[in-house]
Amino acid sequence: MERRSSKYNQLKKSYMSFRLLCIFLVLVAFQCGEGRAQEEGLASYYHHRFHGRKSSSGRIHDKEELVAAHRTYPFGTFLRVTNLANMKSVIVCVTDRGPHYRKRIIDVSASAAELLDFVDKGIAKVRIEVVPGPLDLRYLDLIYPKIPYLDIDYLRPNPPYRVKFTK
Repeated sequence: MERRSSKYNQLKKSYMSFRLLCIFLVLVAFQCGEGRAQEEGLASYYHHRFHGRKSSSGRIHDKEELVAAHRTYPFGTFLRVTNLANMKSVIVCVTDRGPHYRKRIIDVSASAAELLDFVDKGIAKVRIEVVPGPLDLRYLDLIYPKIPYLDIDYLRPNPPYRVKFTK
């Protein structure tokens, strides 16, 4: 009977460690994923006085471009900004740091604010989501690798355009 209970205890310990390992892996998977794939909060837009000034990425701000400022996303990240009041959305590119008010999550350009229809209010409750850009699409090459192309056109004979037959 002792032999059976010791085997049972060993099996119970290994099962418990397996469960803990599974829980740990699930938690790690959630942490490694896009934790900031979606955010909701207040958005504002750039004042017209910033038109023509240099942003923190080095680009000159143009109020007609669809650009935004975010605190943490890298420059060049494309974000879909959706106004939750009217469900209008626009895709902007992060080119600056900000906003400097803690309660706001993003600043968009004046043209993006016009498309989202919150210029009159000044701020709006929005949802932002990351849109895959060209850098994210490079991983498709790993999934579907390109077939190497060997140029053999120079080996083919070039036939003449007109063939002359003589009698």
